[in-house]
Amino acid sequence: MGTTVGLINTYSTLNIGDSAIYSALAAMAPDAQVVAKFRDQTLQNTPGVQVVTDLKHCDAYISVGGDIFNNAREYLITKEFIRNLLQLAASPHRKFVFGQSIPRSCHGMSFWALTFLMRRLAAVCVRDTESHRRLTKAGVKAILSFDSAFSLTVSEGAIAAAQQIFAALEVEPGQAALISLRAFDSMYKHDNAQFQGSIVNLCRQLAQRGHQPVLLLQSNAYHADNDFQVADSITQQVPGLKVFNPFATSGPLANWEVVMGALAIARLIIGVRYHTAVLSLACGRMPFNLYYSNKGRDLTERLGVPGCNLANFQPEAQLAEIEATSDRLFDHAALRQQVKGDFQTCYRKALCL
Repeated sequence: MGTTVGLINTYSTLNIGDSAIYSALAAMAPDAQVVAKFRDQTLQNTPGVQVVTDLKHCDAYISVGGDIFNNAREYLITKEFIRNLLQLAASPHRKFVFGQSIPRSCHGMSFWALTFLMRRLAAVCVRDTESHRRLTKAGVKAILSFDSAFSLTVSEGAIAAAQQIFAALEVEPGQAALISLRAFDSMYKHDNAQFQGSIVNLCRQLAQRGHQPVLLLQSNAYHADNDFQVADSITQQVPGLKVFNPFATSGPLANWEVVMGALAIARLIIGVRYHTAVLSLACGRMPFNLYYSNKGRDLTERLGVPGCNLANFQPEAQLAEIEATSDRLFDHAALRQQVKGDFQTCYRKALCL
């Protein structure tokens, strides 16, 4: 029997960033059968991951990273947060956290409970300096690395698929300015009306400068984590605005692969969603990073990615800086190797190698 690795604390395949994380983790454990459970009724293709109904009897378990330990009710502990904690509790010596961020909403009692369990795990690896600082201060022996999706590469097939979508939209990739979106709620606090107004203004400014703004959909998941309604609202205010929708494709590629293909060939990339920036950088492209949390801020501060806090974004003032990213490349090879090396360090500890 070969090694079986279970992914725990999974969220959804309908969020392209999360789906990319799952595939990245599976690719970094190539000799193992990687299995996971999802609540999605309609699963999106996630290469490398076998969907199961039972995660018992795995040789090791990976808590999959992201902002899984978001606690929506900051001064209490939500049922969802407790369910995620319980997934860490059994056989902690065979479990490790990889590519995690500790969100602002996880503090007080929820943070204490999380660190209590993390101190018992085989390994903990986080993707931003603020999370690393908080955990080490709380006595967790955490490794500081980067997001799991940095280990991914873009394929020629993904570029070809993205070119087909651009062609159907009658958009020349060399003129496209891809802009990702999201809605905000108690998990990530920001004024939705202000955000949408800024994006409308940005689209108009880009068009006046000869670029073709294109909204990039990256999540079709739950509650506020769904980009479609945000895109509808913005397109009503900007007639003729194009929307790049990877969820409408029916080919063999995963949605995250198609998005990487688009990011590889677009002229400009404005990343509101964290994984817009991550997947751009993994393609060797430099995005403009509009961050709204510690994970996004870390990309700008640690990797020198141009950008600013979304709350301070003024399209007119930052348009020249956005345009300047069009010919900037990013050396992703060393970062990819670091993520893979950090993963193997944690993986071997969980397998007791």
